[in-house]
Amino acid sequence: MSYYSNRNGGGGRRHHRDDRRQNHRDGGHHHREAHHVDNTETKLRNNILKFADDINTDPSSELPRFSNYLREHLPAHSATIAEGFRLGVTEQPYKIPFYAGVLSHLHNEALNSSIDPEASGDNALATGVNESDLHVGVKAVIEDIIKGFQGYLDKLAWRELKLCACFFAHLVQTHTISPTSLVSLLQSFASVLDEPGVSFDRAHQAALCVGEALIHSGSTLYTHDTAAVNDLITSLKTYSDGLKSLRAAVSPIVPGSGSDVGLEPECKETIISLVSALEHLRGTSFTVPVASLPRPQEAFTTPKTIGASSFELPFVLVPPEAFELDDDMSGPSSSTTAGPSSAYTYKAKSAFRQNFPYVYLSLFPDDVTPNDQTPGGYVVRSCMIDMLNIFEVNRKENARLTLDLPRWFHARTFDRDRQVDDEDDNDNTEVEKMEWNLECLAIETILSTTFLLPVSPHLGAYYYALITDLCKLSPQTVGPAVGKSIRRLYKFLGNGLDVEVAKRFAEWFAIHMSNFSFNWVWKEWIPDLSFAQAHPQKRFIKRAIELEIRLSYHDRIKGSLPADFLEPEPNVFPQEPPAGDYEYDSTDHPYHNEAEALLNLVRGRSKADEVLKHAESMRNNLTGPPTNLSPHMAATVVRSISMQVLLHVGSRSFSHFLNAIERYLSLLRSISNREPSTSSSALDVTQAKAEILDIASRYWRRSSQMVAIVFDKLMQYQVVDPEDVVSWSFRGQSRDHARLSAKEWDILKAALEKANGRVLVAKGKVQSVKKVEEDAKARLKAKQGGDVGDEGMDVETSVPEDSVQSQALSAALKAHATLTRDQKAALLQALDGFISALGSPGTKICEHLESWSSRETWEQEEWESWETYGWYRQFCREFSPQLKVYMNTLESISLSKLDALDATDQAASKLLRRVWSVALDQE
Repeated sequence: MSYYSNRNGGGGRRHHRDDRRQNHRDGGHHHREAHHVDNTETKLRNNILKFADDINTDPSSELPRFSNYLREHLPAHSATIAEGFRLGVTEQPYKIPFYAGVLSHLHNEALNSSIDPEASGDNALATGVNESDLHVGVKAVIEDIIKGFQGYLDKLAWRELKLCACFFAHLVQTHTISPTSLVSLLQSFASVLDEPGVSFDRAHQAALCVGEALIHSGSTLYTHDTAAVNDLITSLKTYSDGLKSLRAAVSPIVPGSGSDVGLEPECKETIISLVSALEHLRGTSFTVPVASLPRPQEAFTTPKTIGASSFELPFVLVPPEAFELDDDMSGPSSSTTAGPSSAYTYKAKSAFRQNFPYVYLSLFPDDVTPNDQTPGGYVVRSCMIDMLNIFEVNRKENARLTLDLPRWFHARTFDRDRQVDDEDDNDNTEVEKMEWNLECLAIETILSTTFLLPVSPHLGAYYYALITDLCKLSPQTVGPAVGKSIRRLYKFLGNGLDVEVAKRFAEWFAIHMSNFSFNWVWKEWIPDLSFAQAHPQKRFIKRAIELEIRLSYHDRIKGSLPADFLEPEPNVFPQEPPAGDYEYDSTDHPYHNEAEALLNLVRGRSKADEVLKHAESMRNNLTGPPTNLSPHMAATVVRSISMQVLLHVGSRSFSHFLNAIERYLSLLRSISNREPSTSSSALDVTQAKAEILDIASRYWRRSSQMVAIVFDKLMQYQVVDPEDVVSWSFRGQSRDHARLSAKEWDILKAALEKANGRVLVAKGKVQSVKKVEEDAKARLKAKQGGDVGDEGMDVETSVPEDSVQSQALSAALKAHATLTRDQKAALLQALDGFISALGSPGTKICEHLESWSSRETWEQEEWESWETYGWYRQFCREFSPQLKVYMNTLESISLSKLDALDATDQAASKLLRRVWSVALDQE
């Protein structure tokens, strides 16, 4: 790569012509100089960011030329160079060793020249840069980088802080940064772990800053202050030991017994891996270099010993965490549900904060993908995870950079020609064995991040699309890795894979297949069609096929499946395409005429008042001859006809459905809360809403997607409440039979998120009104104070008293209080549903879990119990921020019902209480 073309910022003939025109307009000379400087700085900054981006270049061989290029622009453009380094370090973590190598070389050159000016005379003549100017420029660059780090610290930008700490660690190795000051910085981060009541995310991020900087520092810190490094590692280990129960709560593979037995071998956790990697280094006194890290300093001649000329990092205190006012009500969520809460849900995710350890799946053996409990493996995987998060805004660039990653690590880190099933030679060397498969690592890292519990850092669509982009860039190498990942994940089904992970796996599988003509070797799974319907593998097959039909159409998917999948007996492929089931279509139906009359009115777009009067007239007629229905039954029939007519008219498209709902909203609200009696009781209203949900689910019985959409819109238009939808999710379960599948969970989750989103909106409204009123008061005080002068400063009588609320604020507070009660009621209803399903005498949940080792003999009942237990775990994990707010109320009302279970099934009561306590961090 050339760093010298268009050195003055020119872009060819067109650029000069534009300059002449601009000079003529502005009077020329001064603007031309400003334009030249700005163009030079932009080009300089971009060249730093694009260092060695050409795939045909070796980054190490580019270092001397790149160093000379930067040398030319010092000290004139030291601020721009510092900005380029700072952006490069925090946005391109794979370049950190090379950036540190270049900066260290410039620093050592400047200092060596001050010690021995004759040694660098030729270099000064070649570059035209005075060595004293070089020293001043390098000093300014490093000081600016340190100032930028302080800015990240003030904002608590944890990822940037971690990457800067790793950058400083590399600079310590070359004596550019003082090891004493870096130890002090890491001790400041480590002190966060001992803060009383520290949040998990804050402690986790601080631990990463400490541990990863120690790995990148090599032997320098350990040699300089062995005791301090040992203390830092000990503090990380102590912190890690305290996360045991939390790890079990978010393990992607659930221990079958439900007890806290630690992680399965296929599950790994970030802090455990970090501590293990540090222990590995400590076992060698940090003398063995991290195998995967490049050593760019080897591209330069060995500098002279500088001694005490290193830069000192400032002493820092990590500022306290600034909590958002809505954190307790919103919390992280992965919802993609449409509706008013969606924007706020995504906002909560954009500022993602994890409340549980990062426990993830390992899909391949350690000789295929890195064992991140070793230093080399940890560094590679950490870099790839950082890239996932940084390049979420540009997944195509992420895919390209991922396949280019081997250039930025040690030459033996990856073996591009290696197949997944290859075996390494057994050599007994101290150097960590590598030569990993890049494509398998990329797919494993993306999927393991996608399946993080309780929610992933970004929307699942980002990860799914990234895998698709990788496949399109290199189908011959990425395709086999994807296929092997699918098969390995499928084997985990039925062997403890968490129900939420299984659900996301089915979603990814269906989306991925839709991008590649739905080609899959389905015949491999034919033997599994004989399993019980609730068996995880059969659940996965059925769910994946249903999602594929959503992404395509019924006959298209039918043609892609073997005949065994199409038979009625396995019940994995729907015999009919997804469509509405209008029960009044037949002329033999006793209420066909009434439904047809209402249908004609709706299709003719009659006014809402006219349709509502017709429905009331219909109800009155049904109570008379010849039907002579009771008022209650007549209302039920009218409710069914009205709801089915609106659904039938809206079944043509989503826009038709929305138009029908909005046009006849008064009819829907009427049938949801009005009875023939003079006053409707709360029980009547609840029953009416439950019937509306039942009618909608029966009409769309062949499309669970449409059921979810209809329910969401009914909640949006306040025809039903989230509490009603939560109750519907558990309806039909007898007290001795536990059942909750992914379909019901999706609906339950959407209802809870709707309630949470409404509270978030109401809270924002209260804050907005308060701010407007406070600003108005401040302006009024300022205006009155300016008018009357110093003698008339007492203007309190003209300003509204704080104790008197305005109508707008009173309305906002009232709405917030109402929605908060609705949120609490929905959460309470969900917890009640799980307690009734799993904690009632006769459910035998613990008996089923204790027979995990013989699960091959399980039938429908056992698998349904296990699945419902899995969704209870996910409920407690995902909604823990909201559950904590109402913890005392929920425990006194719902969990107290487990007291009756203690006499008959104490183990089940203890299990459910433990899941609750761990998820809400009470242990």
